[in-house]
Amino acid sequence: MNSQLRLKAASAATALLAILLLVVGLAWSAAPAHAAGIPDARITLSTQSVVTNQWDQVDLSCEWSVPDHSKPGDTFELQLPPQLRWFGTASFDLDNPDGETVARAEANDSGLVVFTLTDFVESHPFGIGGTCSFTTQFAEVPGEDDHSRLDFVIGDTVLRVPVDITPCTSNCAPVPLTPGKAMWWADANQTRLESIIYMPPMKSDTNDVVVTDTPAEGMEIDCDEITPRVGTVLNADGNIIDPMDTDKYPAVVDCTPGKVTATWTGLPKGERVELFVVAAVTNPNLDSYTNTGTVTISGVTTDIGAETKRTDANGNGNATSGPTATPTPTRTVTPSPTATPTVTPTVTPTPTTTPTATPSVTPTRTVTPSPTATPTVTPTPTASTTSSAPVVVVPTSTVTTPAAGGSEGQLATTGANGPVFIFAAAAFLAVGSLLAFVATRSAARRRSH
Repeated sequence: MNSQLRLKAASAATALLAILLLVVGLAWSAAPAHAAGIPDARITLSTQSVVTNQWDQVDLSCEWSVPDHSKPGDTFELQLPPQLRWFGTASFDLDNPDGETVARAEANDSGLVVFTLTDFVESHPFGIGGTCSFTTQFAEVPGEDDHSRLDFVIGDTVLRVPVDITPCTSNCAPVPLTPGKAMWWADANQTRLESIIYMPPMKSDTNDVVVTDTPAEGMEIDCDEITPRVGTVLNADGNIIDPMDTDKYPAVVDCTPGKVTATWTGLPKGERVELFVVAAVTNPNLDSYTNTGTVTISGVTTDIGAETKRTDANGNGNATSGPTATPTPTRTVTPSPTATPTVTPTVTPTPTTTPTATPSVTPTRTVTPSPTATPTVTPTPTASTTSSAPVVVVPTSTVTTPAAGGSEGQLATTGANGPVFIFAAAAFLAVGSLLAFVATRSAARRRSH
């Protein structure tokens, strides 16, 4: 009786374990694949920029690709070298010619650019790749080397890109001989522009200076960001630094969003003047922004101006729903039949020689040449097939590229282990049934006795 109870308990426990494994197996197999980094992503970078000073603009172009069957949400990264600072739009889409987004790119303040694949690659898993271009700034003071290498980190690899460095070595910050103006982007998102109006040292014993700055369409002056400077000490870039004489010779500033005027009176000989102006962009759709003005020193007026173009990060991407090599063999194979007709005419004359040979009794030997004619026919078709064979073999090797789907396990967990749990559940269910059967038979025997 005790053994029968133990068999029934074991049977019930085994059945319960089978049900539990079956549920786990089904849940595992139904779990969606999760996104991952793409270890085999490829990026090539190039630049034609020349660096002469700190903060020079460096434009980069790239080509990118990822393995077939990469999944939506998978990412690959590009880390800018420390010499470069990201400059321009921080995020952009990589679209195909039909406007469908294949991937998205986003850069952070440290210069790490993350590319993320979209749902488009789910239905177009082949030939995933494209181009990109973006703008950076050379954040360090250029060295004395004629050429410098920039090391970009892409996944686990380092890509070295040469940049032409021609730094200034003498008279790099000359004192200006005439008034002028320069303007640049004050932020990476290109929403604010900063400019400097500079002039040569005062030539007379006493000088009155009037500076005006007038932004063009698409920008407005920020009157809280007007900075006048007066002094004689310059840094390596030729800008006025401490100790300054700004408090000694203060400027009278009159500012509106459309114009700023700064006035100095009684500046002595040798003093220099700079005016920094910040303007906010009101129309972000323009390709370039201009800012004009005047500098009047002791009654002599000079027109000044500057233009800054908007830099942009962009690119494209594409992918196909099937291997692109498949249609190629169909077109290359069709010309080969044209070789067969040229062979057929040479075969037809052989029957005409056979009837003429029949009246002579020696035809057994005359017939022998016709077999030799037959071989000449046979090689020609085989030659046409062999000549086209290399063309056919190429696509078959490329068609087998879906086998690269075997690397999907490196990109995402696909739930392929789910069936293991299901088979284990089935095994335990069978054991439970067997134990239940043994318990039933044992009970039957006891009743018969």
